[in-house]
Amino acid sequence: MGDRIFIKNLVLPCKVGLSERERRRKQDVIVDVEIFRDLREAGITDDISKTVSYSEVTREISKLVAGCESKLLESIAQNIASLLLEDSETRKVTVRVRKKKFGRNPLIGIEITRLQHG
Repeated sequence: MGDRIFIKNLVLPCKVGLSERERRRKQDVIVDVEIFRDLREAGITDDISKTVSYSEVTREISKLVAGCESKLLESIAQNIASLLLEDSETRKVTVRVRKKKFGRNPLIGIEITRLQHG
């Protein structure tokens, strides 16, 4: 399936890092998501109920990340993927997370892909 919805460069504050000292203050992470699902019916009918609300997805991801305290970016990405896969119409998601402070070359971050029921 080639249809996908993407949200890129979502900058969100969260507590992340290996040490307690690093997790004391929130720091910005940059999140990109790709949501793979069949968008044909939404395109034909022009009906929002046949797709995903971008603003709702963005709001839910923001709420999740703001409330987490993780040692690893991998944990944040897994939690986001699990959230997105709660929608049974979503077949696959790809989530990228990187710390904003590593925004210069080389870019450092992680990317995971998860399948519905897999």
